[in-house]
Amino acid sequence: MGGFDRNQHLCKFLNKQIAALSGVKSQREIAAEAGYDRPNIISMFKRGETKVPLDRIPALAKALHVDPAHLFRLALEQQMPEIAKIMHQVIGKTVTDHEFELVQAFRKATKDADPKPEPKLLDMMEGAFKKKRRHE
Repeated sequence: MGGFDRNQHLCKFLNKQIAALSGVKSQREIAAEAGYDRPNIISMFKRGETKVPLDRIPALAKALHVDPAHLFRLALEQQMPEIAKIMHQVIGKTVTDHEFELVQAFRKATKDADPKPEPKLLDMMEGAFKKKRRHE
């Protein structure tokens, strides 16, 4: 079949995260930290030429400095979309550690009152993240 769709979420995510780590660690270092002898496997994951083995997700997530639950969800979507859909229906969306930091900050700021976020706040957050993406 000649590989998977290069536009899949997992491939995009891996490319973005590996690029973000450029200058911090090489693909060779990422591969070694994830338990691979050859760094070309990372390139194959990025291009969607081979699937990320689900049992390697924890080590790869650690090497990439990403949330393992998020990486697992993306890998599952790539490999078993039907199962991923059922998991999403049963368990719901995964909140990453980074997203949970925002939840904790919201809870602290509102003293756990659970108010509905004001549209202005949501717009402000969206604007902050758009600015960050432009600078990356």
